[in-house]
Amino acid sequence: MKVVQRNWEGLTPSKKSGRFALDQSTLLGGLSLLIFAYIIFRFIYPMISKGVLW
Repeated sequence: MKVVQRNWEGLTPSKKSGRFALDQSTLLGGLSLLIFAYIIFRFIYPMISKGVLW
């Protein structure tokens, strides 16, 4: 039985293209920040402007 070694460099690239490489953790962090900003501006900001929360 032969063991095949797999290369997982597609998820975390070793070669840095330029100064910044867009890897998986950066993508997930940016997506979570976008969702957080959407929740604030969609639900919480109208409540503050109407005076419901404060």
